[in-house]
Amino acid sequence: MAQLVLQATPIRHPLQTKQIVHRADAEFPFLHDTVIAHLGGRLLLAWYNCTENEIEGRTVIRGRWSDDGGKTWGEPEIICEDTEHGLHMVPVTFSEYGGEIWAYVTEMTGHDRPAGYVCVCYENGVWVTKEHRDDLLLINTLPQLWRGKWVVGGRMADQTGELPLVPVVAFAEPAAPANWEIVAIPGPWDRGEYPFDYPETTVLAAEEKLVAVTRNDSGIAHFSESTDGKIWSEVAPCDMPILPAKMYSGTLADGRQFLVYNEYIKEDDRSRLILALRDGADQPFTKAWMLADGYDDELGAGPNWHYPCVSVVGNTMYVSCTVSKEESIERHAALFTLPVDAL
Repeated sequence: MAQLVLQATPIRHPLQTKQIVHRADAEFPFLHDTVIAHLGGRLLLAWYNCTENEIEGRTVIRGRWSDDGGKTWGEPEIICEDTEHGLHMVPVTFSEYGGEIWAYVTEMTGHDRPAGYVCVCYENGVWVTKEHRDDLLLINTLPQLWRGKWVVGGRMADQTGELPLVPVVAFAEPAAPANWEIVAIPGPWDRGEYPFDYPETTVLAAEEKLVAVTRNDSGIAHFSESTDGKIWSEVAPCDMPILPAKMYSGTLADGRQFLVYNEYIKEDDRSRLILALRDGADQPFTKAWMLADGYDDELGAGPNWHYPCVSVVGNTMYVSCTVSKEESIERHAALFTLPVDAL
């Protein structure tokens, strides 16, 4: 099993741009878990919003569209809300196939208590909830195509009312809406032990193998490998300086792989967001760009930048994230852009 290793010092990219796409508002001060997606030839930046605090009060999925590559954004719109049972909608991911745009939204009865998820279709400019599924699955990364199938990382609970303590990788035929085949990653949970409080998982997908990287709040991140998507190695610690927070990974058109994460620093907070790149599977990460580091005077936001998502459109990489500060429930949605050919 190869190790995940960083062999570079993060620096600022001279061509990076930055903006706050959405700031906390009076009705929904809490915002988290952004998703930047290229859908129907447009950009959508989405997130979950709460009226009181994290997964407290009314919790909905909202988003804003851009028709000009992220220069300007439309007004926020509600993508999904449960008005019948008062369930919390969190988190969301998207897929597009055959001209159909779908959102997959986990329903929660309380903080981190999944009750299933709903499939929502974008029809003629309106989001329409189509069906409910019982899988206790949370996905907060975008699906990637691998050997003709969608592949995506996530986590799940064993039973309704329980915490989602098992890291998983899910697969589906690209037809929409996706019917996810869920594969649990081997680990101590198979023996009744659950050491990872929030095992959010992202997948590095190369043709020859998949590498799932999982958050570990008790220490450094863990990873697992598979050559067929069915049989996985047991999770093992990696050597990347990854703070316990959601990560995001993907593969560029030229085969390079990237991983976005919060770096361990002496302050032990989420203030430093890093984009690392490597030439392919089993290679060390030899480039690292510092997307954000502490409070940003130009944007008037920070100091924490976390829960990233990435979408690559042509020669532009878009990286969205949550912006927050410890003493406030107000959170914003930020967006960075970088030219792919200069990474």
